[in-house]
Amino acid sequence: MKQYFEKTEYKYMYLGNISYSFANALIGTFGTVMLYKNGIPIWLILLIYGLRFGITGLCTPLFVKISSKFGIAKCILISNIFSMISAYMMLDGSSIYKNIVIFILVMGFMGISNPSTDALSSKYVNTVHRGKFNSFLSVTKILGVAIASGLVAWGVISNNTVILFMIIAIFFLLQYVFIKKIDYKVESNKSAFKASMSYIWKSKSRYKLIYALRTSHIIERQFLPLYLYIVLKDFSLFSSVIVVSLILQAVTVILIGKYLDKNILKANNFVAILKGVITGIFLFAKSKVIISLNQTLSDNFEKVYDTSIQTSIQNIIKEQKENSEFLSAVGQMSLCFTEVIVFSILALLSNFIGEKVFIVIFGLSIISTFCINRNIKRESNRN
Repeated sequence: MKQYFEKTEYKYMYLGNISYSFANALIGTFGTVMLYKNGIPIWLILLIYGLRFGITGLCTPLFVKISSKFGIAKCILISNIFSMISAYMMLDGSSIYKNIVIFILVMGFMGISNPSTDALSSKYVNTVHRGKFNSFLSVTKILGVAIASGLVAWGVISNNTVILFMIIAIFFLLQYVFIKKIDYKVESNKSAFKASMSYIWKSKSRYKLIYALRTSHIIERQFLPLYLYIVLKDFSLFSSVIVVSLILQAVTVILIGKYLDKNILKANNFVAILKGVITGIFLFAKSKVIISLNQTLSDNFEKVYDTSIQTSIQNIIKEQKENSEFLSAVGQMSLCFTEVIVFSILALLSNFIGEKVFIVIFGLSIISTFCINRNIKRESNRN
């Protein structure tokens, strides 16, 4: 266990991550379901998320600007204030339709702190421990989301939304408190937005392509809970499946962390094949039981896969000439701008084919899984 706590900074990153994961469960895990429950159609939910990520992409350079003057913790604080507003609007579903533009803007500004995880990890985590660190970071996220999911289900079902919101707000603030302990100011002497856009358009690095390809996985992660909810048609049953699937993830994530530090390329091959197979089952499964069980498998290997890919991305960042904070922002921008395009296309498709849009979402995820794996191999061989 020593490698998981090699530095004091690791502890604060774990604590910050579990606080954020706990607070963000309503938005991250239940977000699309809450919007659907409040009467918003699938095509509009897709469009809301597309516009949200577009704003996030445009705002991401603010991470470099703000963190260079005030530190990374301030970016997290600003982002989490917008997260609190978003959570409040989601719980008070009656206000979303009336204030949909404000809701999209608020969700977009939540992303100011997105590059912080990669930036902090690239600065503080030893390369030889990166797999173990990311696996334990995923475990803290799983624990936070699992506990919070039970709380969210209780709050929504019993209509205790005021207490639920207060707890969410406290944990968003706790993340800021923990990250403040390891805060630092980013070194940046150039225009963050101009430099980021220049890198995105002119650089031949596969790093930005890998991030762009992750779009399909983010969409799958955001909309798989909604697919499950539509299939089960029962919020209590849906919440139970989510909580159980989250709890089962911890063991596999710990195992993959150790394997990653031994042979990262073989680990990537292994999890890419598993993710492709599991996502493929959603294309053909019709039974509620099979879909629920596959949701558990999908959640399980989603965190395993994410741990593997995140470790590879952070290793690639370490090998680049540009500083890690700048590259983290570039990666998030590449992801966000790709999401705007893909979400817009999916929203248009959904307007014509309805719930069949989930088939397209799962298909894109499978294609992206193997394209990412191939590009990571090529980038690793180049370095």
